[in-house]
Amino acid sequence: MNVMNYATRDVVTLPPSASIDTAISLMEERNIHHVVVTTGNRVVGMVSDRDILISTGWMLSIERKTRNRGEGKAKVVGPTQVHEIMSRSVVCLTIAHTARDAALLMLDRKISAVPVLNQDRLDGLITETDLLKWPPLSEVEADRLLAQKVGDLMRVNVLSVTPDAPLADVIHLFRTRRIRHAPVVQQGKLVGIVSDRDVRRALGWAGVREMQAECEGRIFEAESPQTAGEVMHVDVRTVGMSIVLRDALRLMLDERIHSLPVVETQCLKGIVTETDFLRAFARKALL
Repeated sequence: MNVMNYATRDVVTLPPSASIDTAISLMEERNIHHVVVTTGNRVVGMVSDRDILISTGWMLSIERKTRNRGEGKAKVVGPTQVHEIMSRSVVCLTIAHTARDAALLMLDRKISAVPVLNQDRLDGLITETDLLKWPPLSEVEADRLLAQKVGDLMRVNVLSVTPDAPLADVIHLFRTRRIRHAPVVQQGKLVGIVSDRDVRRALGWAGVREMQAECEGRIFEAESPQTAGEVMHVDVRTVGMSIVLRDALRLMLDERIHSLPVVETQCLKGIVTETDFLRAFARKALL
């Protein structure tokens, strides 16, 4: 199946000179995680919500202004334009590629959105979620796969952390193991989940507040988050091992959840993620 059968043609784009405030507003309004940066409909970069979180803590420019001190004018700390934080080396596909090509590329590069070009000009954007909504499989293959139990697909060797794990250790885990979520476990029981977005937001916020204090000639008084327990989400959606994959995937798509811990009697048994589904679809498509 051609990649453009899955891709979104109404792609949200911004020029490099656009403000980060505009990118935040667009992402919130359209409920998206990526904006393609273009010049004359040619892709020159990508900016993600992760880029914005780590650089600004998802704060608008007005929130990042310093206080007026005497004759000095207030200024915005941190980056203000998209080109300052965008990724410039953008991996792209062309309209000649297939949905399977897109799935394999995302799995290989650990990315979740890829622009699609038509003669070097932007024609669409395909995301991991696009492929999960309409698996690149025959209807029979998709039905057979999604009728299996969560326990058949989940990863049992779960990389988890404890509530008192230092954020530095969590960041190291994300970077070295190339994961985006870590269940938070205490005495074998699931008590929360932390994502790289949670960590980036916390570090970005602390960085901005520290820069503001430095510019204003004062000591940064607020306490920065130091542990996983301080940034984790405690209201975690979970599934049991006997739930069919179709229902788990529907839950993830409906509620825009990227990972689901698998729990039995409050104990963590495994985890299933969007990437696990994408890998299963790609593997079936290769058979």
